[in-house]
Amino acid sequence: GNKTKQPPIKSLIAQGTRIQGDLQFSEGLRIDGEVNGNIRAADGEPSILIVSEVASVSGSIEADHVIINGHVKGPVLARELLDRAAPTIRMLF
Repeated sequence: GNKTKQPPIKSLIAQGTRIQGDLQFSEGLRIDGEVNGNIRAADGEPSILIVSEVASVSGSIEADHVIINGHVKGPVLARELLDRAAPTIRMLF
């Protein structure tokens, strides 16, 4: 099939870092810290979000690829997995 290359991880929210507020990123973001707010990948380029086992997120998450090993409280929308069903699913949020 058409394997898209994984985007590079450009940003890191380190362990011990706490963000209060909404966040938009491009390409790759790895979270080891704490985010209270909604996280959204910019449109127009492939994106990946990694929530590591030491991280916690309270808020919604939207990106092409989402890998969650930590604690997430809120809706998660992985665009690549839900592509064809997106309009139906979007209405739930």
